[in-house]
Amino acid sequence: MWSNWLFELLVLLQERWSARRDTQIRFLKTQLELLRSRLPGNRVILSPAERNRLLRIGEELKHDVKHTLTIITLKTYRRWVNEKRAKRVPRKAGRPRIPDVLRTIIIRMARENSNWGVRRILGELKKLALTTSRTSVRRVLKEENLLPDPYRHAPKGVQTTWRKFIELHMNVMVATDFFCKTIWTPLGSKTAYALVFVHLASRKILISPSTYSPNEGWVRQQARNASMWAEDEGIDMRFLIHDRDTKFTASFDRHFERSNGRVVRTPYSSPVANCYAESWIGKCKREVLNHFFCFSLRQLDYILRSYRDYYNHHRPHQGLANRTIPAAATCSPDPPSIDPDFDPKTIRCQPILGGLLRHYYRDAA
Repeated sequence: MWSNWLFELLVLLQERWSARRDTQIRFLKTQLELLRSRLPGNRVILSPAERNRLLRIGEELKHDVKHTLTIITLKTYRRWVNEKRAKRVPRKAGRPRIPDVLRTIIIRMARENSNWGVRRILGELKKLALTTSRTSVRRVLKEENLLPDPYRHAPKGVQTTWRKFIELHMNVMVATDFFCKTIWTPLGSKTAYALVFVHLASRKILISPSTYSPNEGWVRQQARNASMWAEDEGIDMRFLIHDRDTKFTASFDRHFERSNGRVVRTPYSSPVANCYAESWIGKCKREVLNHFFCFSLRQLDYILRSYRDYYNHHRPHQGLANRTIPAAATCSPDPPSIDPDFDPKTIRCQPILGGLLRHYYRDAA
């Protein structure tokens, strides 16, 4: 009799404790679900140590955890069990993160150059023999709340006859166009004109001296300068592209006429037909000219010469696989991965035009 009474009492106590335990388990699972819903990507990535800790507790339940798993799937848990039984060492989950040294350099470049995007920073890193991916650079900029791409470009679109002509003759083709800048003088504002020549294949440029009056004599002299520049640079200038601006005189065009080449004039109201020259002028204005008030032709010429030297020697070009023009000409291989012992203090910065442009380079060993 006493034994039956004692047994019933123990059963009642056990049932009461079981109900309380089930409530506690449901309370903990609810908290886990709420926390997991706030994680980015709704995914929990465990380290090898955390995985082994979970498996040790699962062994006490003989891995019967189907109704208690919340942060991973049952299929993943069983795969972990099989890997542990096979004594395979688990690898660290996720992609390897970039070194802190490289992250520091990326953030420095982005903060010092507010108009640089992901591809522009990649080019500077390649110039410094530092390799990383576009995704990694974008992730670093997003984590630092920096704008990833200040200027987004439209897609190239379908292939056209003109595009095909350009691709077949890039090595022997130069594009040219006028651009202007307002000069503030004691007698009022004046418009200064300059002429740029862009070799399509190598991206090398020649900028003429600026002038207030681009008359026939001045334009003819720039044609002679362009021919001498092409000869010095080893450029076979068979085709010259320009628009139908009346400043391009007949004598200018005759200077480039030859048996195997000629001047190619673009259609009316078609700036995309001369996209290489137009694109360069846009870069020049965004990166340099829009940031200055000019008070003389001499000042404007100094700014343009500085940008020309920077563009031809130090600026990475996306059309050249994010290499500088000298690096693309020598076909240098891609830089190796970053050395873990690399010292970021060896990275030097050469400011150009008062820091508006910056050239990064490594200290000589």
